[in-house]
Amino acid sequence: MSINLLRIFLLTSWTSVFMLPNKSIKRFLPVTTFCTLILATVNFIGAHYHFFEAKGNSKSKIINILSLILGFFSVGTFWTFKLTYGNFPRYLLMNLVQNVLFAFPIITFLEKTQYLIYKKFNRYHHLALSMTMALILYAYQLFIDEP
Repeated sequence: MSINLLRIFLLTSWTSVFMLPNKSIKRFLPVTTFCTLILATVNFIGAHYHFFEAKGNSKSKIINILSLILGFFSVGTFWTFKLTYGNFPRYLLMNLVQNVLFAFPIITFLEKTQYLIYKKFNRYHHLALSMTMALILYAYQLFIDEP
């Protein structure tokens, strides 16, 4: 039951995006889509090499991973770019804070609920990968904004 509530919570985070102006949504949708593509690729590679495990059968595992990617990470990407784009130090700091919070207390919670369990991948790997992705995403948004 708690897994379903967590899935619902992650996916309902999209309601906060409706508070963004349409101009911001149009501006940051490509980078959010790119982020989702990278995360899906990383997760499929990670699942193949058993970097982590998700609870349940194959269908449940896919739903758990996709609800994280399409919920928490996608919405977080929108808000991070909306609040910090144009100020690179603030962008890096916000990403660092978000990634540390996710890598330590949130992953601990997800492991306790057996929603997601890291096997060959640890929290420091997660932090390094997330910060590298943040740099790639910022560069991508700069490229998109070029006239």
